[in-house]
Amino acid sequence: MKWLLLLASFVVCACGFGQAQPPTPPDNSIRIGKTEEIHSFVLNEQRGILVSLPGSYYDTYFFKRRYPVVYLLDGDSHFASVTAMIKQMSDDGGLSFPEMIVVGILNTDRNRDLTPTRDTTEVRMGRGANNHSGGGPKFMDFLANELIPHIDSAYLTAPYRVFIGHSLGGLMAVDALVNHPGIFNAYLAIDPSMWWDRARLLRRVQTVGIDFHGASLFLAGANSLQPGLDTVSVMHDTATVFSRHMQSIFTLRNTLMRTAAAEHLYFGWKYYPEYNHGSVPLVAEYDGLRNLFDFYRLDFRHDELEDPAFKGDTLLAAHFSLVSRRMGYTVAPPEVLVNNIGYTLLGHGQAARAFYYFHLNVENYPKSFNVYDSMGDWYLAQGKKEMARKSWEKALSLREFPDTRKKLQELQSGSR
Repeated sequence: MKWLLLLASFVVCACGFGQAQPPTPPDNSIRIGKTEEIHSFVLNEQRGILVSLPGSYYDTYFFKRRYPVVYLLDGDSHFASVTAMIKQMSDDGGLSFPEMIVVGILNTDRNRDLTPTRDTTEVRMGRGANNHSGGGPKFMDFLANELIPHIDSAYLTAPYRVFIGHSLGGLMAVDALVNHPGIFNAYLAIDPSMWWDRARLLRRVQTVGIDFHGASLFLAGANSLQPGLDTVSVMHDTATVFSRHMQSIFTLRNTLMRTAAAEHLYFGWKYYPEYNHGSVPLVAEYDGLRNLFDFYRLDFRHDELEDPAFKGDTLLAAHFSLVSRRMGYTVAPPEVLVNNIGYTLLGHGQAARAFYYFHLNVENYPKSFNVYDSMGDWYLAQGKKEMARKSWEKALSLREFPDTRKKLQELQSGSR
């Protein structure tokens, strides 16, 4: 395992696997992730991945959190951009967008892995025995039964997974949604190659009623129009593969627009007339991630928080209750955010409101020493020394922390 570095010159170090010791990063470098290599018994080969962890993952003070995971196909090409987007969008403490672990999957045989069916007529994949297409089912087996369990055992993951793919990778994202339900919760298919194998997967979507059980899909389509065509006339053009490509994407869009609600699918889409097949991933990744988590954003009025007449104290808990229902597991308001709000209100003499936030943290993070440490500070500020003592003792029973120990000793000696 070694660090993948983003140097001050913004050049990604893409050194190969196999070094015995990780290189010492320059002082001015920024770590964006690390490389790993795991053996796949399903595929009978070594597989390389890139892993990026949220900044708060390394925090040692607050209680350890668990994070949703993005699984990104063509990690060779898209890892740096997707990682940067997620870090930027979640930089407000987790009110606009969730912090997430990003796993970029490196390619070995892309044509094999990212085609759900074998098509020997597609000569661009090779002729005869050189056509390796149709390995998608095995690749999905690798993801579901080897890679995901590895990530879940090695990192603090939450039970929510996003699958992102472009082109053939987008085809695999749709295939995972349709034919391998339950592995992922949300899907971003960027200009997917729905024409593959005479549009077999598209025909399945069109003809078979599917219950997607509340999954989410964002579909992005690029501009592959040939001269003289527009988005209407392209639907009747049979001259080029570019037209068939766009036809298949628009047909998928039209089908899902009709059926998504009845099939319990959260569906969003966008056509990008200013971007072609190669340039669309960057903008579609951003739009797609925003769309897939449109339920997550909370406009919490920090500028009004200190006003004693503020009536939005229950907004955080109510919002994250809705987020939890959408994501299928309990998502609590960030401990650090709630903690800071409590101290801000306590410092402004609004003890009752401060207690609400400190107690909210106790309810949501009962195994965190910090929540009892903070509650002890609140009790002491109210002159309730015995309750402060009990709170600090509870904190120390969970974790020995010098500052908490000092406060308790000072209280017991009478200096507090």
